[in-house]
Amino acid sequence: MTTIDSNYDAGVYIDPLSDWGWKTLFGSDRYKEHLISFINAVYPELGVTDISYQNNEDMGDSFFSRSSRFDLVCDTDKGETVMVEVQKAEQTYFYEREIWTSSFKIRDQAPQGDWDYHLKGVYSIGIVNFEPEKIEGYSWDDDEFLHSFTLREDRDFQPMTNLLRFSFIAVKKFHKKVEELDNILEKWVYLFGNMKRLENRPKELQDRVFESFFRAAEIAKLPTKELQIYRNSIMNENDWKNAINHAAELAEEKGREEERMKNAKGFLSQGVPAETIAKVTGMSLEQVLALK
Repeated sequence: MTTIDSNYDAGVYIDPLSDWGWKTLFGSDRYKEHLISFINAVYPELGVTDISYQNNEDMGDSFFSRSSRFDLVCDTDKGETVMVEVQKAEQTYFYEREIWTSSFKIRDQAPQGDWDYHLKGVYSIGIVNFEPEKIEGYSWDDDEFLHSFTLREDRDFQPMTNLLRFSFIAVKKFHKKVEELDNILEKWVYLFGNMKRLENRPKELQDRVFESFFRAAEIAKLPTKELQIYRNSIMNENDWKNAINHAAELAEEKGREEERMKNAKGFLSQGVPAETIAKVTGMSLEQVLALK
């Protein structure tokens, strides 16, 4: 683990979408009211009043996963299952993965022996902290930050069941200012994207749950050990993002080099002088001559 300099300015409030911040502010019994509030903001029809956390080891990811992907799985007071996943890096088949993880929670409801297939609801929330990928036949190229899915009839869109639902929140598509926030879901999404930059609690976020949230997120009140863990968590995430960006830059550079080589070969086949090709493509004369 990278150790961050003790003089590093972590800001005033914990970043709620950091590994350690998410686990601390939403994943503990001490602050479960935060998660309850957020779940009810996404799925108000559930009317959750209490939750119990599940062990999420079977989901295949840890809170400190290198992919910065971490899950919270809980049961509501009505016996329904809610899964909340934060995805900070673009991933192919992200939506398919949500279906896969939900299937575990459906399968696990089957008891031993006879069963009438009566199911409790399984609800998934994916917080996407990157420009969301396209779904075939469905586009995120709009101003909406929330998209929800259920099982519906193709012709008239009547629901088959509401027991399996998926909601995806694209944090980077939410651009409202704090004074423009209309409801509690918008307030949570605003905090996901802006909490780490705030210096105090805005007057628009005076709800009791946000009073608790801001109080819990005050970096100045963290014990020394927890502060160091949080700082190291942030540094590890930065290291990981830098490594990913560097790999992408190398891949892009390789692609540009392959394109230059292809163009140079095409020019050579047309009889263009090597000196001209070198000037046009940015290659050295030696590189062009080597392609002959």
